[in-house]
Amino acid sequence: MKKYKCSHCFTNLDLYDNFDFNSLGITKKTCREKRKDTKKEYVVSVFMYCLYLIMLDIVKNNITFVVPLFGNQEACFYVKMFENEKFQKMYSKGGFKGIDFLNSNFKGYQIYFQYTHKGGVKEKPIYISSKLKDIFYDNINKGKQYY
Repeated sequence: MKKYKCSHCFTNLDLYDNFDFNSLGITKKTCREKRKDTKKEYVVSVFMYCLYLIMLDIVKNNITFVVPLFGNQEACFYVKMFENEKFQKMYSKGGFKGIDFLNSNFKGYQIYFQYTHKGGVKEKPIYISSKLKDIFYDNINKGKQYY
């Protein structure tokens, strides 16, 4: 994995550094037909499309997506609400650009990934594409509430 200035950054291809692509039943011919040069790029494109569909479902249908993990643990993607002083502080610093604070009833929303690490619950914000963000903010400006 490459080292970046921010310790939590990585590329899509970095996710599959230790993955055995020979165990897949995909041929190089199939990858080329799908306009990908290597098996790795093909697998990553399928994974990224699945993540896109999950984020789209969260944005459009207000769902929480639960990911089962080993050892009866789970992680989830969900929408976190910010209101009152926290919303005002984030809004004044440029957060939630595109949200009409009157239509949103002074609430802001962000997609988060929540997981358990060393006995504690951790959260990381998920940054979505501008296309998904436009849909997300349009829903919020129309009065949709996420929970």
